[in-house]
Amino acid sequence: MASGSDVKVQPSKQEKPLRLSPANMVYWLRLGFAVLAGFVYTVLGFGRGGVATGTLYALGVGIMFYAASVLLVKNVLRYGPSELGGPRKHVSNGMGTYIIWLIFTMTLLNTLLPPAP
Repeated sequence: MASGSDVKVQPSKQEKPLRLSPANMVYWLRLGFAVLAGFVYTVLGFGRGGVATGTLYALGVGIMFYAASVLLVKNVLRYGPSELGGPRKHVSNGMGTYIIWLIFTMTLLNTLLPPAP
């Protein structure tokens, strides 16, 4: 009969810190900018001027925030074609997500927040 335990202790593996890839970083950045743009659109009351005016303001705010995210990816984060996987990926990565989340945020906040008098 053995007096000790037969359990072997394995040395712990070096765990890498969790870090987003450049493509994932651009994706999440665009999602955040879309929510921020929808919040700004709603809080400033751009949707209260009617359908045509509200649509023009939505397009303007959306394009302005998307352009800011493109500039952030190119000039601040300095992600190029090699990191993102193509020559125009700094513009196209996360575009669909941005559009969907912008519309979702504007719709949700316009529904939840009461209109100003």
